[in-house]
Amino acid sequence: MTIITFFISLLFLYNVESARVLLTVMDQGRSHATSINTFMHRLQKDNHTTALEFAWFHPDIDFGMEERFIDMKGFENPFASPDFDKIAFEEDYSFIHQAVAYGFGSKTCNNILKHKKERFNEILSEDWDLYLSDSLFAVCGYGMAEISGKPHVMMHSTDLESAQGSFKAFSRCKYNISFRILHNLFINFRNYATFVPSNLPFTMLDFSVSKYFHRIWAAYDWFGSFIFTAFVGNFAQKWALRSIIPFPYFSFSEYNRRSSYTFTDMPDSLFPPASRTNDFFSFGAYCKPSSKPLPPDFLSFIDDPKSKGTILIAFGTFIDWRRAPKHYYDTFSTIVNQLTDYRVIWSMKGERPPGLRDHVKTSSWVPQNQILHHNKTVLFLSHGGLKSTKEVICSATPTIFVPMFGEQTRNSWLIKEKGFGRIMNKFNINVKELGTHVREVLEHPTYQQNANKFLTYYMDQPIPTLDEGAFRFNKLLKYGGKMPAFFYPRALDLSHITVLNLDMYLILPAMLIYLLK
Repeated sequence: MTIITFFISLLFLYNVESARVLLTVMDQGRSHATSINTFMHRLQKDNHTTALEFAWFHPDIDFGMEERFIDMKGFENPFASPDFDKIAFEEDYSFIHQAVAYGFGSKTCNNILKHKKERFNEILSEDWDLYLSDSLFAVCGYGMAEISGKPHVMMHSTDLESAQGSFKAFSRCKYNISFRILHNLFINFRNYATFVPSNLPFTMLDFSVSKYFHRIWAAYDWFGSFIFTAFVGNFAQKWALRSIIPFPYFSFSEYNRRSSYTFTDMPDSLFPPASRTNDFFSFGAYCKPSSKPLPPDFLSFIDDPKSKGTILIAFGTFIDWRRAPKHYYDTFSTIVNQLTDYRVIWSMKGERPPGLRDHVKTSSWVPQNQILHHNKTVLFLSHGGLKSTKEVICSATPTIFVPMFGEQTRNSWLIKEKGFGRIMNKFNINVKELGTHVREVLEHPTYQQNANKFLTYYMDQPIPTLDEGAFRFNKLLKYGGKMPAFFYPRALDLSHITVLNLDMYLILPAMLIYLLK
């Protein structure tokens, strides 16, 4: 009888009606959408309808979901600004740049509500059961969820951002427990000061919690990110949504606080152990199989019997070598031309530059995942984006990272700490430096051994994370998109006086002084 009851209870837990789910991401948000895509496809297996919304300035790939794009052809995409190349190649990315990106997203949303409001309302009028909100720059998507009155979930295409985690009262390292500034200042300093910062500067590629100044910088990075998101970025979003969300206007901190759940694509196994709240889950520790065969031209190039192995150079969709500083290309071309015993595949847009030797193949598109999983691939040179980082892990490929912006330096540092990656400072690109890194990885088998070792840890899970994430998602739907109140941390609703225990710290000493008199 006990066994029968157990199986009936299991059936009850999974007896969730199919839901209509809208994922809203940043403008022309291929990178963010593809990070979350695998989880969306897993939800489709449970018969949920998943649709994708973003501002579309030009046609994009097939994301395997229903499309709810807002056609913005004829308008400027702020994220395609030449200023981005300057940030990527010439500036040390920090929390200040993130505030600029919120301004970009707000500008497009303002244009949508001025010129494409009919399409905005058309998408909004559909009967969505749940909104999934990209945690970064999806301003009009936040507006849709806010005025719909439906529950929303925060979706992070990488790890939790400092400010967003604080808004949600997460008890997880530097993203600890309260969205209130005082609490973060006095209680959490000891936590976020000992965690590698999201915007790791190039002067701290050797980041260590044992170094006092590094801890100070980690605290500065967290506090700066919080301030610029909670005030500067939030102001821009209030301005963009003012026509549909009147006074007291949109609040990004409140929007995060009221979210039903938080899912991230960052694998937990890359980080040290950390505490967490009930409403946070990382589904990122999965490997996407390389199901498609390599195209014949790539396969014949890689399988050259005279080759000692394949080296892949790919810096994602944002980095265009044609707009890179001249010494970048000169440095890389000099080194790859020397590697005549290997076959080098270099992903670059435009025509093949003159001067590259026959053992170097260039292409505007490369089947990156298939190449990395080929048994002859021995080295990857990458920018350190999360999708590439995970492909490095899943293919167990030693990697040299040249991070450009965002959290890429942090991702690269995490792989370096696992022993199968090295990091190059983008401000110190020269032939000697790059040659030293390449020789170090190619000549020492420990990099490959460490990559193989970490992959076993990465995949050693009692339940596949995508399945566990789907289970949690279905349970959320079972409760109508919002879990019972006891599920969430109390810090979300307590005053800072209570959370900080200020009554104890101030009243008890005052009483003691009074009694001593």
